[in-house]
Amino acid sequence: MSDAEGGATGPAGRWVSVRLQRRQVWVDEPACAADCTGDCPVDPGLTMSYDGIAISNFADGELVAERWIPLGAEPSEEDDEVLIEQLRAAMLWQSHQPPHSTTGD
Repeated sequence: MSDAEGGATGPAGRWVSVRLQRRQVWVDEPACAADCTGDCPVDPGLTMSYDGIAISNFADGELVAERWIPLGAEPSEEDDEVLIEQLRAAMLWQSHQPPHSTTGD
């Protein structure tokens, strides 16, 4: 959904957004020559980007929490378990239920 100004809006109450998102991170800080006055080209440094899943919690249209889980090229069973637990926690939050332990009862 969007409002007249193009911003995101959502339903009243709690809701969760789950989406694929590419993030870019700095591996090496950008560098500028010591005598740079702001007009010289800036070395962007070394960056890398990778995909992940963003899980965002909204309450009455306002972003209240966001988690990002990286997606590896070959996800492990542990990676899958982390994603499942984060999705489960988001759905429980949306339905106003307290988190439950998954380590047995």
